[in-house]
Amino acid sequence: MQVLKRSIMIITMVLFLFSGIMTQHMSAREPVSAAYETASAYMVKNVPNPTYNNEWFIISLARGGYKVPAHYYENYYTNLVKEVQERKGELHSRKYTEYSRVILALSAIGKDARNVGGYNLVEKLYDFDQVKWQGLNGPIFALIALDSWQYDIPKTATNSRKEMIDYILDKQLDNGGFSLSGTQSDSDITAMAIQALSSYIDRADVKAAINKALAELSQSLLNKGKYENAETGNVENIAQLITALTSLSINPLMDDRFNGVFDGLFQFYYAADGGFKHQLTEKVSNGMATEQAAYAIAAYERMLAGKTKLYDMTDAKPRESSFSDISNHWGNEVIEQAFELGLMKGYEDGTFRPQVQLTRVQAASLIARTLKLQHTQDAPYSDIAKYNQATKDEIAAVFEAGIIQLNAAKFNPDHKLTRAELALMLVRGYQYKEGTKYEAAKPAPFSDIARFNDETKQAITFLYDLKLAEGSNGLFYPSAYTTRAEASKLFVNFYNLVK
Repeated sequence: MQVLKRSIMIITMVLFLFSGIMTQHMSAREPVSAAYETASAYMVKNVPNPTYNNEWFIISLARGGYKVPAHYYENYYTNLVKEVQERKGELHSRKYTEYSRVILALSAIGKDARNVGGYNLVEKLYDFDQVKWQGLNGPIFALIALDSWQYDIPKTATNSRKEMIDYILDKQLDNGGFSLSGTQSDSDITAMAIQALSSYIDRADVKAAINKALAELSQSLLNKGKYENAETGNVENIAQLITALTSLSINPLMDDRFNGVFDGLFQFYYAADGGFKHQLTEKVSNGMATEQAAYAIAAYERMLAGKTKLYDMTDAKPRESSFSDISNHWGNEVIEQAFELGLMKGYEDGTFRPQVQLTRVQAASLIARTLKLQHTQDAPYSDIAKYNQATKDEIAAVFEAGIIQLNAAKFNPDHKLTRAELALMLVRGYQYKEGTKYEAAKPAPFSDIARFNDETKQAITFLYDLKLAEGSNGLFYPSAYTTRAEASKLFVNFYNLVK
């Protein structure tokens, strides 16, 4: 029954694609997305344990956001590292597109190609003579790969972005197209050249070359988006065109020059297994055809969603940590957020020290920064003279707002702060900001807060009700000291509440 339902869905989708409604942007989104899903399922089914040479599958799946099985990308990376190490970092002695392809797959899944099992694959592309040995596709894909994460090229290298761009421009034919060899324009190479040059369209000569190439591609279109003729045309040509257009933010469904492209693409769709055929005369789907069709659709979907283009993979690049000791810490992201918001600061040695326990003076500074508090008089504490003026001003502002209260002449700034004490400071800060007392409907469901006074229980309930903090197994641990990592999470949540 499930197979029957899936077959009916696919047949309905294909009929929809050929109904002519595809020329409307809003109608196209759903079937195009459905085709990406079935093509991706086809790829995962056919390559359950990806390894070296499966890079285009990896790129298609990662850039389209397909929900792959658990550890799918990690398995690919593990297998690739083993292969690279066995080859001692040499994927091929002459075909340097091997390196470009692998770099793109690694960039797509957030892995740094400069250290793959101890080998730097990016530096292979520093040699321009090696890069161009294959012909035009060498510089095209080297440029795309290096731009994927904006990898630097040393000044001492024989290759450079300018070198590759100029080489590509020099190979443009009189009719505006590009060819791997000879004087006959190749539609797929022309589209690939556009993809590589798209990031440099601000250069006048690049813009002119791209416009000539687009004109040639438009002229080459035949019935419903196919190139050449129905017998020899293939889906890869169309897929490369869609990828090229999206790299320029051109919607082929909204551009009269190319609005038959998706009709042409889906003539190669094979409903029986969800993949794409290489040529119309073929009886089954083809892996290369499917991967290219899938990443073309992914590129289109990314454009509609306002995401970076297919080969701009900086969105997959792990953020460089602001601190040297949080990369593997559970609070990494929220610590970075607290730092970017100007709430938390690090130490002079570049560390954050996430497990160090928060002190009263640190908490006072955090609340003052979060609420942007000001003061009109100094704080009445005798033990804060050692602090700089900015910190003394923050303590004064928090005191004046009633967030800390005078129980003795000393503030005890270096004392560690418990979770209950921090809850009190936060609820008082919230009440100061809102101008009204927080009244909880019922106490938070923690079994370890009953012994505290009503104000403290209200404060803990405030954290619970407004989802600023949570306990564990029915406990809040009110007497536990607050770590700097925990404080980062609390204060980012608090900031978002009161901003």
